[in-house]
Amino acid sequence: MTTCSSASAAAWGQQPGSSELLHRIRASVARIRVDAANGAGIERLLSTLLRHALAAGSPFEIALVLGSAAELMLFPEPEILEQCTAAVQQADQQALRGLVWAVRHRSMRSGKGARRFALDPQ
Repeated sequence: MTTCSSASAAAWGQQPGSSELLHRIRASVARIRVDAANGAGIERLLSTLLRHALAAGSPFEIALVLGSAAELMLFPEPEILEQCTAAVQQADQQALRGLVWAVRHRSMRSGKGARRFALDPQ
């Protein structure tokens, strides 16, 4: 399975900046596209990645998956996005909070026609 970050714990401790996050998001999107055969596969993969990030409680991984999904114009269901927002807000990292704010903004602007995904049950 694809992981969004090869060194998430190290990167999370280093307070990644906006450019570092963008670089990691683009790399993650490239890996997701390779690993998923079609649109449904991408949604399933994002769902699994987000479920694992939430279970690990890693604000960095959560933000990275949300950013990757937003680049693909996919967004988690609103209640899941709220859960992710709460988890990332606890981190004292401005870049992560800013990334989640941007994802929420893009999600709202996409309206009812936005492609959404739920978390896969384990």
